[in-house]
Amino acid sequence: MSGPALGIDLGGTKIYAVVTDENHHVLSEAKTDTDSGAPPEKIIDDILELGRTALRELDLDLRKISHIGVAVPSPVDPETGDCHYANNLGWRDISLRALFQAKLGQEVYLGNDGNLGILAEYTCGAAKGARSAVGLYVGTGLGGGIVANGRLHTGYRGLAGEFGHMIIRQGGRRCGCGRRGCAEAYCSKIAFVKAIRKAVYKRGVRTLLPPDKFNRDTKNIKSKHLARAYLAGDPAVCSAINRGAYMLGVTAANAAGLIAPECIVLGGGVISALGKEMLPVFRAGFEEHLVGIDPSIIKIVFSSLGDAAVAVGATILARKKGDV
Repeated sequence: MSGPALGIDLGGTKIYAVVTDENHHVLSEAKTDTDSGAPPEKIIDDILELGRTALRELDLDLRKISHIGVAVPSPVDPETGDCHYANNLGWRDISLRALFQAKLGQEVYLGNDGNLGILAEYTCGAAKGARSAVGLYVGTGLGGGIVANGRLHTGYRGLAGEFGHMIIRQGGRRCGCGRRGCAEAYCSKIAFVKAIRKAVYKRGVRTLLPPDKFNRDTKNIKSKHLARAYLAGDPAVCSAINRGAYMLGVTAANAAGLIAPECIVLGGGVISALGKEMLPVFRAGFEEHLVGIDPSIIKIVFSSLGDAAVAVGATILARKKGDV
């Protein structure tokens, strides 16, 4: 476990790389936009080049790094390294481990972004000291992860913790996965943009979002633009995000009923930008739908690692060679 580790978080809008020491402190970082329409091979090239950029700040060479982890927005089979589905990248059944091996010639440890986010929070962040925790991460999509009895719970073929595709409204909004009523269809940047487009262009609700960032064809948007509009009282943005926050609370209540965690960690870019504003509405959805558990005994906390959580989790996965 000694020496520096490289962790990379592949998201729908950005790729984020960190280099950490043995105590999980971030020594350097680098970011770039995700070319979400590119094939997997091109995105892997971008991931590795970003890793080199982060390492260059410390005069380190990628070929000499023993611990490399990558988080992806998809369930990952821990045995094969297959990426089952990444809806926001258009991926299905991609053999990422084999692709990284061909490009780099060394072991790269792969994990789901939500799983690695809660792994980091449990190890050195907001959930440290808890034996069980749930993570919910609001970004381009809605990621989730579970720590149960001190171990990361990934389930059969790595498919556990997909809270974004938990059905919370039968026959509800269409999700990117093709089904209706998924949590991600209500609480994610893609969901917010869809709801805002409908309000603005079908119902004539005004918006303060800048026209160079939001129009009829917009599919995604950076959290900072949503936050500025929300804090300025934008009616379309406020309505979409408040609805999403409430449905995130419903999702958390369902997760708590299944797992009974000591704490729930809220993270991701949207939470970093608007967590305090979303929390009261989230709590309403959570407390109104939680059954059999006193809500006061479950701690609701924000990620203490912020944007770095998932990438730091990737370094922990790599240091422990997947045994988490």
